[in-house]
Amino acid sequence: MEAKVVTFINEKGGVGKTSVCFNAAWELASLGKRILMIDMDGQKANLTFFSGVQRSDSMKTIVDVLKSGTSLNSVTTPVKENLDLVPANMSVSELGMDSKISKFRSELKAAKDKYDYIFIDVNPSPGWGHYLSLSVSDFAVVIMLPDIASLEGNSGILESIAEIQETTNTKLQIAGILFNRSNDRTNLGKQVQEVAERMASSVGTKIFDTKLPQAVSLSECVAAHMGITEYDPGSRAAESVKGFVEELEREVG
Repeated sequence: MEAKVVTFINEKGGVGKTSVCFNAAWELASLGKRILMIDMDGQKANLTFFSGVQRSDSMKTIVDVLKSGTSLNSVTTPVKENLDLVPANMSVSELGMDSKISKFRSELKAAKDKYDYIFIDVNPSPGWGHYLSLSVSDFAVVIMLPDIASLEGNSGILESIAEIQETTNTKLQIAGILFNRSNDRTNLGKQVQEVAERMASSVGTKIFDTKLPQAVSLSECVAAHMGITEYDPGSRAAESVKGFVEELEREVG
């Protein structure tokens, strides 16, 4: 099977996007799937930190691939069995229009036979990194919190995806919208979900049935450089991540 490229995206920081990406990748790797994670957030490089990779100014990143002609394979580092990472440092925040979509596509194409999934984690603020990532992806997963600010951010994301679908990547699909730190018991949470469902329907996608809970262990596990399904396997959070991974695999094939 040729790898599916999935970008995890939001236009609002602090929604747990990187945690979702990391935990899903960890679980898939534990199930025997071969996963490559690409950290496109040079400012925070949380995916790099979660993976237990020490960030340094001298490390090779996606910038070396897109600007210097270095191969993707040569900037990849192992995290655990079946799980690899292209790390990030501050240089990644300098990605601009000289970072070519065609180069990114060709490097990913070369890597697709080696992996089952390639996950891209972008920075929260929209910019060239978002455009690059969505332009080379097969699917986008939109992460949101059950609050009004996330709804407003989603509107911008969906517009950006629609523009890219019409221009640089007609194959791009939205795998779904995932609620993180969900609380269905509040009226606000219910109202936000209703609006989000209408938004999803309007662009031909869905809200994932699985919703990730607010859980201290989700913060603890990434600080321990470990996925929640290994760190706290019997927890509600771990079961939720497993549920999301099952849904994601069904959606992206």
